Amino acid sequence: MPPAKSTKNPAAVPAATPAPMPATSAPADPAALPPALDSPAAIEAYQALYDTLGRAYWEASDIDSKDRIQGARDAIYEILTDLNIARLKANTALFLALAPKIKHTNAALDKIKDDIAHITRNITTAASVVAAITRALSVAAMF
Repeated sequence: MPPAKSTKNPAAVPAATPAPMPATSAPADPAALPPALDSPAAIEAYQALYDTLGRAYWEASDIDSKDRIQGARDAIYEILTDLNIARLKANTALFLALAPKIKHTNAALDKIKDDIAHITRNITTAASVVAAITRALSVAAMF
């Protein structure tokens, strides 16, 4: 659980520490994200930094140091939030276009699942196919 946001005046945060960014919304056009920020590596790097700053917060010896760390951590949190919002917006249209195909495929998978024992004579293969189909159907049901 992240530490609570600092209650100190943000203006009192030393200039060397990035001030917390105001709450923002994701970019209007997710495609406008630079490729460097659109990669999973960018989100992983910012998440690792956020987590590391969280550990540093608890190890800091005085409140001023904690405030500086939390100020930087708040800025990173805003970046992570905006990156995730942009990726969700970009993926929403793709998912909505894919949903009918998922439903159609799931119906076919359900039928194959019932018939797989007759399609293959290898019990292990049939069991593996049934388990994989069951897992895929349970994941697809979450959508």
